[in-house]
Amino acid sequence: MSLNRLSRFVCRNTRPSGAARTYLGQRPPLWPLALAACALQMSAGAQPAANDTDSFKSCPSVQGAGCTQQPAASTPVAAQYKESYAAFVEMKNKAHGGTVYTRADYAKMPDWSGTWTRAGGGLKFDPAQPGNLSEGKTTAVLTPKYEAAYREKLRQVANQNEWDQLSDCLPAGYPRWLTEPFLREFIVTPQETWMITEQQSEARRVYTDGRGHVPESDAKPLWTGDSIGFWDGDTLVVHTISVQHGQYQRQNPDYSQATSTLERIRMTAPNMIEDDVTVWDPKGLKQPWHVVDRYARVTTPGSRIDMWSCESNNNVVRTADGSTQFVLPGETVEVKRSYRDPDTFFLTEAQKKLFEDETN
Repeated sequence: MSLNRLSRFVCRNTRPSGAARTYLGQRPPLWPLALAACALQMSAGAQPAANDTDSFKSCPSVQGAGCTQQPAASTPVAAQYKESYAAFVEMKNKAHGGTVYTRADYAKMPDWSGTWTRAGGGLKFDPAQPGNLSEGKTTAVLTPKYEAAYREKLRQVANQNEWDQLSDCLPAGYPRWLTEPFLREFIVTPQETWMITEQQSEARRVYTDGRGHVPESDAKPLWTGDSIGFWDGDTLVVHTISVQHGQYQRQNPDYSQATSTLERIRMTAPNMIEDDVTVWDPKGLKQPWHVVDRYARVTTPGSRIDMWSCESNNNVVRTADGSTQFVLPGETVEVKRSYRDPDTFFLTEAQKKLFEDETN
């Protein structure tokens, strides 16, 4: 990232985001220079834009409240996302731009309140996958590299050598987020929809206020990606890009940072929400992967989602050979800690080796 681009990024983020803090940790000398360049830009009367070409103003309904500049709907996406994004735009055009809701229309929006849980599928990304996970009968058509990595993962698991980033108290990440078995909520508002899982309080934010994706020059891989959407009647259509490298679920294939998805989410019955998902990954998939997930309403008396801390009950360590070891009551395990690369430390050694060209 050049000093000019970084200064524009800093001007738009007066309180450094996670991406900014990560960059600060990697390139400390540039940060103060970027702050100085930003100050000069602002003192000269220049206003920071959401991208280099155009911007979109996201405004609250409160009279006199300030607006926030965001990427314009026309903001282009990176080459690896163009096929899925074209499908998203086509759906939006067919929906005549989608239904635009305001606070005054809130009562007209779909009511997805309550708590929900995944209905079937276990830990399979595609609930329709036949057999047990250990049999490796994924319905995804993988590229040779990702197919080999998948088979190696299953071999390692069969030898009782498995590590999951959840044991580092890290997020599941998206699209794996779709498969997690814990409780979840769908919080619908006119400008955005939050989808939150009980596990790690991991939230996806789908912006439906008309903004576009974060420009390629400012984007970086995120655990839950960058999601924008629109309402097609009672269906929420979501396009997601900029995800972190991960696995679809334990004993499932991996996906790359080039992954993007297109979802159509709707209530199909009073107690059922359906998520029709298509995944594109030019590095990991030979062709788009289509799956359908369903979430059932939880009606157990007193059910609710409480915030919980993974670290407060984390008695798992990664061994020298990369496997998982549980620390039992009365046991003591010595753990050596060294610098952890924030972009790769959560990967297994096998993942780092197989995907070195993608994660470095």
